Amino acid sequence: MLFPSRFEDVVKILAWNLNHRAARRRIPGWISSAIESVSPDVAVLTEYVEGADHTRFVSDLASIGLSHVSTSDQVKGQNQILIASRVSHAKGSLVAPSLHPAIPPNAHHVVLTESGINVLGFRMPVFTEPGTRGLKRSTWEWLLQAADFLRAEPAVVAGDFNTAVTDAATHCGDCMAQLIGTGWAHALPESGSSFRHQSSGSERAIDHAFVSPRLALKSYEYSWSFQDSAPEARSPKVGIPDHAMLIVKFAA
Repeated sequence: MLFPSRFEDVVKILAWNLNHRAARRRIPGWISSAIESVSPDVAVLTEYVEGADHTRFVSDLASIGLSHVSTSDQVKGQNQILIASRVSHAKGSLVAPSLHPAIPPNAHHVVLTESGINVLGFRMPVFTEPGTRGLKRSTWEWLLQAADFLRAEPAVVAGDFNTAVTDAATHCGDCMAQLIGTGWAHALPESGSSFRHQSSGSERAIDHAFVSPRLALKSYEYSWSFQDSAPEARSPKVGIPDHAMLIVKFAA
């Protein structure tokens, strides 16, 4: 068993985009309460930026049992990945390429020390600057190489991929198919979306988790239940999550 005293070999992982948009934002107190309501063993928080209340937030996470916290490196003007877990974890060996300042801090690889499970938290940057469109495919190529490196290990890759399985090849939809084709199980809920555009109202399923062949998927769902956590939780303001929680259970 992975965690015989608590988990009975089933692990729950939460992936959630906090909508910091590459800047330091106030972290509402209800964010940790919303995470607690899911009771994950590992939380992968994307679009996170360390700010003045980072220490307070880490303390809040510890108070709900996620006492082991690490982040990707800070790069000015870019998002980070925060990973919090109930058991200790160590930094992994995978590092995203420095093809653009946004790429390295949007990937964070850790290994849960008691079980050896690899967790790669990832967010695909939105390359909007002139001449950067090809960087999405280059980043996907690195991610596919990382997945190949991890495939023989107990591993999970989770986060905001800014890619849907229905996307055309020009937007790297084919890369999703390549990853699934190499044996990774895709935790894609059969219904619902993970992102709702605040202006157009369009919906997309762009938050994903992939589980290596060494692990077995048990369940997965998108949840917008956090919007009942506080009056502001449905606000369109930057800094209020605009993505669903992706909740995944897997077993060794």
